[in-house]
Amino acid sequence: MFGTPSVTFRLSFTLIPVLVLALSGCASQSKTAEGIRYYGQAKYDVAMLAFQEALKAKPNDFDTEYNIAATYHQSGRVSLQSGQAAAAQQQYDQALQYYRLCLAKKPNHTDAHRGLAALYLDCKNPQEAFQVMTDWVKADPVSAEPKIELARLYQEYSQICQVQGRTSDASDLRAAAEKTLQDVLAAEPANYRALRALGYLKEQSGDRSGAAACYQRSLQANPAQKDLEVRIAALSL
Repeated sequence: MFGTPSVTFRLSFTLIPVLVLALSGCASQSKTAEGIRYYGQAKYDVAMLAFQEALKAKPNDFDTEYNIAATYHQSGRVSLQSGQAAAAQQQYDQALQYYRLCLAKKPNHTDAHRGLAALYLDCKNPQEAFQVMTDWVKADPVSAEPKIELARLYQEYSQICQVQGRTSDASDLRAAAEKTLQDVLAAEPANYRALRALGYLKEQSGDRSGAAACYQRSLQANPAQKDLEVRIAALSL
């Protein structure tokens, strides 16, 4: 299914997948919390056992399937870094399976879309990564979430292209990311996630005042983002 995994395509799009603690039955929730704890300690094999137990306690739970996918994904990256390409391939294949199981049950699962796209990038298949996001946008054209995640993918892949010396492609991708975010903001001017993403895009391109302005609007829309206060202060120096 995948080409040989490559360190070249490792990116911050989902460098360490964020796990989900679902509010479900006591046994499942307890095992999920245990799995998340072990995951945070980079004990991925033990974390996987806990997540599998959680899935037994609550079969077909999409959040648990996502957690399993994310753990296989991160395990594959670790295997790759240690030179175990065959093991990484097997773990990536398992991650693919569980991401798809999650999305079959929860088509709007943001983390699963993000993880699956990053998995394809890890495996040198950017076309499939973008297909994941564009299909999501088409399936849910009203929601802002798929568009924000598509813009995020554009931005992250532009950084990869920049490192590879593909400056024209990088520029086109940044432009596509900005247009996508502006489309979201045209419909939802106070969407704090779109404003935050646009601010990050402007900051990466060197537009400090534009970034600060976007961050400020995002913070006004959602004051809980305390880290943006730090970013705004740093950009004003």
